Amino acid sequence: MEKYIKITAAEMEVMQEVWNFNEMVNIAELTAKLNEKGKMWAYQTVATFLKSLKTKKMIDSCKKGKVLYYFPIVSEEKYKTKTTENFVDTYFSGSLKKFLITFTNNKHLTEKELKELR
Repeated sequence: MEKYIKITAAEMEVMQEVWNFNEMVNIAELTAKLNEKGKMWAYQTVATFLKSLKTKKMIDSCKKGKVLYYFPIVSEEKYKTKTTENFVDTYFSGSLKKFLITFTNNKHLTEKELKELR
């Protein structure tokens, strides 16, 4: 993943579950897992998001028998790193210092907090 890939909030929900499976997952399994969270997802809706994620090269698929299985090709860590880098670049001119000052709301960090950041 060389460049930042923008995905929607709904695609992120689906992607998060793909990462959580830690193995290949089919649409039925993924739909059931998403529905356990309380929001009702239709099979076709999940299929549409998976197709979009595949087009964006976040996931890939392979067929086992008649069933299509999906798996991540971008790790969660790599995606979140690129997303964070893009955010800092876009809103803080690439300055981590400016981001941290804004994020901490101009509050002074304790020595312990500074050590943890290092």
